[in-house]
Amino acid sequence: MLAAVVEIDTNNNRILIRSLVVHPDFFRQGIAGKLLIFVFETFQSNLFVVETGLENGPATKLYEKFGFVEVHQWDTNHGIRKIKFEKRTF
Repeated sequence: MLAAVVEIDTNNNRILIRSLVVHPDFFRQGIAGKLLIFVFETFQSNLFVVETGLENGPATKLYEKFGFVEVHQWDTNHGIRKIKFEKRTF
């Protein structure tokens, strides 16, 4: 069984974490944090970006714990409020 996966996009200016998903059977085991650490250690960038649903409290807490800061909120065409976080590593 696959426990978790992270999908990223890279370019010269930033690393975009497109998706970070943990199977429910593996919640609250630190896997998402370990995946974030893997991304930070593997990909050199001054800017990491991630988006999630505003109501996704566990994701928001995780990103804030790892130094991400809210930079933008907006509503999707499907009525979902989204939040964008950035982490700068100068």
